[in-house]
Amino acid sequence: MTHRGNVAGIHDALLGLAEELKRRNALADAHDLADVPRLIVAMDSTNATLSRLARYWEMFRSQDDPKTSPAITALEEALWSGRAARVHVIFDSTPRTSVLGAAAHELFATVVLARVTADTWQRLAPLAGPAPKQLHMQRGRVHVVQHGETHETQAIWMTDADVVNWLTDPDDPAS
Repeated sequence: MTHRGNVAGIHDALLGLAEELKRRNALADAHDLADVPRLIVAMDSTNATLSRLARYWEMFRSQDDPKTSPAITALEEALWSGRAARVHVIFDSTPRTSVLGAAAHELFATVVLARVTADTWQRLAPLAGPAPKQLHMQRGRVHVVQHGETHETQAIWMTDADVVNWLTDPDDPAS
């Protein structure tokens, strides 16, 4: 696991993701991904982060560089072809089309929502109809929306300490 807490670090990590995606796609072409672990890219504060990445690129871009940030291009590529290379992207919200483009909206086939307002539901899962009533108030209960259908599901519920233990020692049977 790696964590990047500033725009420069996120930019560099996404450039690294582009290289890793190229490597994995070459392996996928050879049908040799069986032993390659899944790579999960999680982006918090998605819209703010994407906007900051775009502004960051504008500050350092030279006249001959592409207009779009290569970090954003890498993220778009991961959204389009990442699953075939065992790369998965998780956002904390659906990104605005102003940064990733209108077609990016179609890439979010699965939306997981837990304890959201009706307004948030309509913004993130408009095809699923109105927000369902919370039937079970137990921890870890979520709604999964796929292809306009809603399914109530139990997700893994972990405390902050459980997450730290799992990330630092994934082989520990207690995690």
